[in-house]
This record gives sequence, structure tokens and C-alpha cells, in this order.
Amino acid sequence: MESSRIRIDSINLSSILSNDEFKSIPIKKFHKGNLAYDNKSLVLYVFKSGKAKAIIYENDEEFILYYLIKDNIIIPEESCVIEFLEESEVYLIDAEKFSHFFRNEKFSTAVIASLKQRAVMERRIIKNLVFKSCKNKLASFLLEVAAAQNGNNIENNSSITLKLSVKELSAFIGSKRQTTSTIFNEFLKKKYIRKEK
Repeated sequence: MESSRIRIDSINLSSILSNDEFKSIPIKKFHKGNLAYDNKSLVLYVFKSGKAKAIIYENDEEFILYYLIKDNIIIPEESCVIEFLEESEVYLIDAEKFSHFFRNEKFSTAVIASLKQRAVMERRIIKNLVFKSCKNKLASFLLEVAAAQNGNNIENNSSITLKLSVKELSAFIGSKRQTTSTIFNEFLKKKYIRKEK
């Protein structure tokens, strides 16, 4: 599956690092509902298991940047909170303590590629928020998921699996729940999309 905000690219540490290096990385357990914030250090979070979402939260509103699952990387920072959606285990790679990992070409290339992909995705999100109407944001999001799930082969009858509530969908596109619901129902009525039960 191609990368999208529902399922982003990943890094398989066990195929890049030696067994000794791999076993030396501390693992932290997080419970459903736990939040992780910036702790003023440069630590890579690499998901061993579980699921979380990277969100921007302000004034009781949340905006979902993307979901995080096994082998995904994120560096927590103060404007982005990680909310754990299920029991999760995360490798914590402190850039100072594990600086020798970055001498491994495969490791450093994989980390940089993953972070670059995240930066491109976040810039696309900003572009959508700034320049697109709610209808266009919803259409773009659905097309992005369709492209990712169908290997960039979008046809008139492309189908996607989208297990999101209207609240989650609105948090992905940066719109109010009611507006998202209205536009989604308009898309259904005009037969731009259809729901299968």
C-alpha cells in the first residue's frame, strides 16, 4: 500500500540494524489514552506495536496529522501530541546516545527518507488547509486514500476502506463535524461517492 495519512511509510529496524544494536534500544510501553509530548530531547519514536495518532490540539479542537502504526517514526515536538489509541510499544532512540546508528548508511537513509515523507505530507496538509474549500479538502482526502489503497491507480469505480467516524474525518480535513457531514452527504446524494454496508 502506498503512503497516506491513514497509513504512512515505515522503517523495519530489525532489517537495518544488527541484532546487538537492535536489542540495545529501550522500549517504552504506552496504554490506550496515554499522551506523549515533547520532552526537549531529540528522540526518535519507532513503533514496535500498537496504534496512535499524531495530533495538533488547541481550544478543545483536534486536527489529526496521521495515524502511527508498527515501524512508523515520529519525533515528538511541542506542537504535536501523540495520542495512543491502543496498547503500544515504542522504541526510543535518543539521537545523542545512539549517534553511532547514524553512521549506518541504511539506518540514516531510512530515517531521513521517512522524515522527508512526513514533511512533504505536512506541507500538503498546510496547502489544503490554506487554499482549499471544505468540499475540496474532503475530496482531496478521499482521493489521497484511494490512490494509496489502489496503488495510485484511481478509476471511476475505485473503492476504499475508510473506518473513520465523521468526527475523525473532520479532524483529518480541518473542518467542523457538521460541515463535514453535510458535504459528505452531498457527495452521496450527487453520487460522487457511495457507501457500502
